[in-house]
Amino acid sequence: MKCLLTFSILFFTTLFFGQNDKIEQPAMFFDSKLVSSASMQSIDPNEIESVNVIKKDTTINGVLYHGQLYISSKNPKKYDFISLEQIKSEFTKIKSNDVIYMVNGAFIKDNIDTFKLDRNYILEFEITNSEAFYNLRKSNTKFDIINILGKTKENLENKNKILLRGHEAIGIK
Repeated sequence: MKCLLTFSILFFTTLFFGQNDKIEQPAMFFDSKLVSSASMQSIDPNEIESVNVIKKDTTINGVLYHGQLYISSKNPKKYDFISLEQIKSEFTKIKSNDVIYMVNGAFIKDNIDTFKLDRNYILEFEITNSEAFYNLRKSNTKFDIINILGKTKENLENKNKILLRGHEAIGIK
């Protein structure tokens, strides 16, 4: 009886902790170009003309996608998607391979190869070297962080703010 109870507890804990919470993503095609789901954040929903869903699993570049999602825009020539590697080579002087990408302050952790941004969505770049961090100055690990700021409402408001600095305090004589 003791053996049966031990076996059943072991079996149920294995089932409980062995659950796979992996989210299965479809392959997303925007105007016939493979993009990641995070790339769709820069697309205005009012510019989408149609969405077609195909429930067929497909493998692209060794990655298994569960379904296909084809999105067509109203004006396909409006969007000019570029990859993160193209952004690094065209807009920065970084030659090292160790780069961490961020978009609007959020790290890009997955789908770096398929992550693409619309060239018209990019507002500016913030490039930070690992030597800017005090704790990493003596480290042998050297990398760059590229933060891509998009044309969001908050970023546009911050870009248009003007800070006035002077020698006198205002309102005090």
